[in-house]
Amino acid sequence: MLDTNYKRILTAFDGSKNGVKALKKAINVAKRNEAKILVAYVINLSSAQFTESRPQKVHEEAEAHGKKMRELIESIMSEAAFRDFDILIEKGNPKTKITYDYIDEYDVDLVICGHTGMDSYDQMDMGSTSENIVRYSSVDVMVVK
Repeated sequence: MLDTNYKRILTAFDGSKNGVKALKKAINVAKRNEAKILVAYVINLSSAQFTESRPQKVHEEAEAHGKKMRELIESIMSEAAFRDFDILIEKGNPKTKITYDYIDEYDVDLVICGHTGMDSYDQMDMGSTSENIVRYSSVDVMVVK
């Protein structure tokens, strides 16, 4: 890591406290490396967050939540005066989208994620999405506590 200059950093974001910490860490790393940040928020429609309340309104609630996450991300980036970023908001499985799709599609050379995240139904010690990224990523991974 010490001899690598990162150019495209993918940050897994879920709006959690650790997700915000990971995004702020990504901003610091990107500034030091003059890198671009891709902030990925993947809406997992099978998450209890969406399926427990009103199943018939899942897509509507997911869209509203995605909009809220976009505003939060833009606020954090603005506060840090960081402008070289893109926001990826899609529906799907965060484990596969982040680990397999985005890394290759966007030519990412570093992934930064929080130690645990929002989906408390789907985590033990380390969040299952974070663990999946660490285990299967083809590029360097930084896990933020």
